Amino acid sequence: PHTPLECCYGYTNSTIHLAKLRSFYRTPNECFMPAVVFETKKRKICANPKVTWVEKAVEYLEKKKGRHAP
Repeated sequence: PHTPLECCYGYTNSTIHLAKLRSFYRTPNECFMPAVVFETKKRKICANPKVTWVEKAVEYLEKKKGRHAP
């Protein structure tokens, strides 16, 4: 299935509490700005993949996902 191209045009300036994060994905290579998009219960937030807190949040979510795998 073809998914619509979703790109970020700016990054959040603040950190997000790990407890609020539901999941994440990376924007496609075709996007001008590489980004990690975090999904919370209420919204999607674009973040800079090179920032330390973003790297740690991605690690946290990957570990969390691994624990809940069927």
